[in-house]
Amino acid sequence: MLVIIGGGWAGLACAAALSRRTSQPISIFEAAPNLGGRARGLVWNDRTIDNGQHLTIGAYQHTFALLQAAGAPGWIRTPLNWCGISRHAAIEQQWSVPSRAWPGRAFRAAIPGFGPKGWPHTWRLSMAQTLFALHRQGWALRHSSQDEITNQSVAQWLAQRRVPQGLIQHFWQPFTEGALNTELKTARASTMIRVLRDSLAGPAGACDVLMPRQNLSIDGVEPIAAWLAHQGVRIELGHRVHAITPAADGRWHVSTSADGATPAVAADAVVIALPFRASERLWADSALTPTAASRRWGQLEHRAITTIWIALTKEQEHALSHLPPWFVLNPVAGLPHCGQVAVRRAGTLGVVISAQKPHQPDQDREHLASQLALQLRQQLHLVYSPSDTKWIAEKAATWACTVDAPPPTKDEQLGKTGLPGLFRCADDLVEHYPATIESAVRSAETTANEVIGFLSAR
Repeated sequence: MLVIIGGGWAGLACAAALSRRTSQPISIFEAAPNLGGRARGLVWNDRTIDNGQHLTIGAYQHTFALLQAAGAPGWIRTPLNWCGISRHAAIEQQWSVPSRAWPGRAFRAAIPGFGPKGWPHTWRLSMAQTLFALHRQGWALRHSSQDEITNQSVAQWLAQRRVPQGLIQHFWQPFTEGALNTELKTARASTMIRVLRDSLAGPAGACDVLMPRQNLSIDGVEPIAAWLAHQGVRIELGHRVHAITPAADGRWHVSTSADGATPAVAADAVVIALPFRASERLWADSALTPTAASRRWGQLEHRAITTIWIALTKEQEHALSHLPPWFVLNPVAGLPHCGQVAVRRAGTLGVVISAQKPHQPDQDREHLASQLALQLRQQLHLVYSPSDTKWIAEKAATWACTVDAPPPTKDEQLGKTGLPGLFRCADDLVEHYPATIESAVRSAETTANEVIGFLSAR
């Protein structure tokens, strides 16, 4: 028996990878009533939305390979069109990033008439110089001595490159905070550059934007779960694991009841597919011996994301139809700048506030709502009432990809926890990669390989 604790994308992907390579029974225990974890879909007033906004791109090859294997419906693919909206819903800056492979994207970024529209020449030149400089450096930060460095923030790196402030506000800040969910002044530059390498410098289609046709559950989680069930994987919803304890025979006992009323499940191997804080709690509740892996979890921080979904009338939806599915709200002098990134869905507009400290979603939401309403009225001509909105605040949305965040060790990247037969997969275990669905899936597949190796060696 193999047990996976957690039914988010990491847990589902790990079960999928294991089911292809072993005939052992596999069980997933998920504490919530639904699968998908922090990246799942919801239905709100007959509208399909997501539990927050999760941007997926063509570079997420492992994610879309999993979806394809599970028979999930194809997602909507559009070329990345980086639009900056200022006053009156006008597209003031626009970079239609071609789907072609590198280096065509970078060449076109610097050529007037082909590159970004509405960008000053200094912006276009800065972007082209930055991309080609990174290409020459092998997409890594380096000292003049050519030694690779990782302890530099994005803000420091941009200042060294003398990037124009307007370009920082329009592109680099929303790009960094959207991709890493970490504020510009502390976000790790080496991780942001890895995202650039995989997207803007990737193969054809790598930076295309993909969105589910309805939501993440209907078009992602549910097809994967159905496919796993067909493979014989047992999925137990509403079953919180309270403790995992080593048995005398080298296996693990997994307890899903706090009072011992339900017999513990004996497992040959256990995979903890939980975020770092939940993993840390389970480790402590199980009174397991501290390891390098469990100690690292205590040094990580969270960042929150608030997504405000706004129900649109047919008239409002038509008025915004000239905008791409995903766009940036530029700062405007004299206006609050609450919402930074917006996404259009059928009948809804989602406004995302990223890189928040965990306590921020609780701070004066009424004031934030009024500031956001003013911003959207001035920038999008969008007027709505509070009853037309659904606020989703994820206080522990992601781990904070700061320069001080300790990276996973080589063993952790393989899924090892330091205790034999006990493994972990999560979105904080892929080196130089931020918290994304893709990193969760990649970690899960790597961990599954390690589990198979462990079982074979027994």
